[in-house]
Amino acid sequence: MGSQDIDKDRGDRLTQAMRSRGHRKAMALAAELNISPAAITKWKQGHAMSIENACNLANSLDISLDWLLLGRNGPDWLLPNNMSKQELELVEKLRARPARIVKFLLSLVTEIPEQN
Repeated sequence: MGSQDIDKDRGDRLTQAMRSRGHRKAMALAAELNISPAAITKWKQGHAMSIENACNLANSLDISLDWLLLGRNGPDWLLPNNMSKQELELVEKLRARPARIVKFLLSLVTEIPEQN
């Protein structure tokens, strides 16, 4: 495994997620996922993980897979307490629209003055 496979930022995000979710030790999370504690330790150092393991981690820690792997958005950005039901509904509906419609709606929303 070469140095290009090490993503220290991803390891830092995993460490942050574990702390914020109360997993101070790799052993407890490893037992929950039925993997070795050494695997968690390697992932915290930034070593590569399979998509299956990444999905299991995101699910177990209740974080965004996109955030864990790529650092986009935040770990909790789609949790209901961070977005209103209406905002979640809007995102869901926008995902089903063609890109040209989304682009148009974004330009329209940008033109609406903010209320202070």
